[in-house]
Amino acid sequence: MKSLTLGLALLGAPATATDLAITDVTVVDTRTGELAPHMTVVVHDNRIASVGTGPTPRGAAVLRGTGRFLIPGLWDFVTHLSWTRASALPVFVANGITAVRDQGGDLAETAVWAEGVRTGRLVGPTIFQVGPMLNGKSFNRYQFALGNPDQARGAVRLLKAEGVDGLEIERRVPRDVYAALMAEAKAATLPVGGKVPMELTPAEASDAGQATIDNLETIYDGKFAAANEEDLIGGIDRFLTPGGGGDALFATLARNRTAVTPSLYAVAYALKHNDPALPRDANYRYVARSQRVPIKPVSPAELALFQAMLPRLQATTLRLQKAGVTLLAGTDVAADRVPGFSLHEELDLLEAAGLTPLQVLQTATLNPAKAMGKEADYGTVEPGKVADLVLVGGDPTRGAAALQHIKAVVLHGRLLGRRNLDQQLRGAEAMAARD
Repeated sequence: MKSLTLGLALLGAPATATDLAITDVTVVDTRTGELAPHMTVVVHDNRIASVGTGPTPRGAAVLRGTGRFLIPGLWDFVTHLSWTRASALPVFVANGITAVRDQGGDLAETAVWAEGVRTGRLVGPTIFQVGPMLNGKSFNRYQFALGNPDQARGAVRLLKAEGVDGLEIERRVPRDVYAALMAEAKAATLPVGGKVPMELTPAEASDAGQATIDNLETIYDGKFAAANEEDLIGGIDRFLTPGGGGDALFATLARNRTAVTPSLYAVAYALKHNDPALPRDANYRYVARSQRVPIKPVSPAELALFQAMLPRLQATTLRLQKAGVTLLAGTDVAADRVPGFSLHEELDLLEAAGLTPLQVLQTATLNPAKAMGKEADYGTVEPGKVADLVLVGGDPTRGAAALQHIKAVVLHGRLLGRRNLDQQLRGAEAMAARD
């Protein structure tokens, strides 16, 4: 049977053709890190029907999970899909990523992709959209300039009518425009994420109700207007010392429940990709041909700054975690950054920063579901949740590296075995070569 080539076996009694049972699997509790071995997880249509030790529905397709671990689908919380192109969608899935937050792009374009994923026409993650990046000036075709408070309020109302899941804000938004946008967004119940505007402090943005601060270096933008790298690095080091201001900010973020997306990968990739001594990333073939140009050229001086910044951003990340700030896994993937595989690099960087394996896992599962107000549907393996699941070959509570050993993905209730995932990667590579 063809189904057997995908690792399926058919068993016997009343069940619909859409039922799937994952048997003898260890389910990982992303809240506590507890492991429940020898579980049977039953999927009906696109939802988890049951998790337990009960009988397998006869007639259900069976995926045997002996010796393997089941987790909810992973999230990449910061992506720029219009800058990665549609060829990235199956690459995300092949890496266990079943949900992404698009951090600003062509809303009409990403809406078509999102609908294709919803209907099963496209293999890809669930896409949460924010529309264009909102800024004080427009620096690229995916940004929308807000010239005054009235324009900010109008933009929020328009995007709300378009059905976006949230809003994304950039650095050059003036203080009065930001205040108007935040008030209108609160009335529209739209979460606001993105950068900290240059005219505000991170604490002010948090107090104003900004739900997420994305790209960790934004908390240092404008704070240390140093004329040279040494002054900037010195300012960060002083900020992180006791009494230097870091503890007060981190306490504010925790109190206000402002989540932070470190996006360490963006800095690490700049270092790796611009070092002539290093070979090209083997996964670069999954970058769309039209996007194989750097977001901006990196000078030797900038490269040196990135080298100094990365360990300090990791130190800041650990301090945030210890202060009780919710952390989110996001790669800021765009242009020539590698989609999908980059999330696993981000998770490795978070672990190297000092987060425990469970904390790392939470940044890509439970935490983003909470940050988007979608915990009722995502983030844990429980009955009633959307059946976005990843079967891995190792225990992710012992190390983030286990998340790279993906044996199967259940995408909106549809099983994709390892052979199918490899087929998706081959197709994505071919698509990227012409996309």
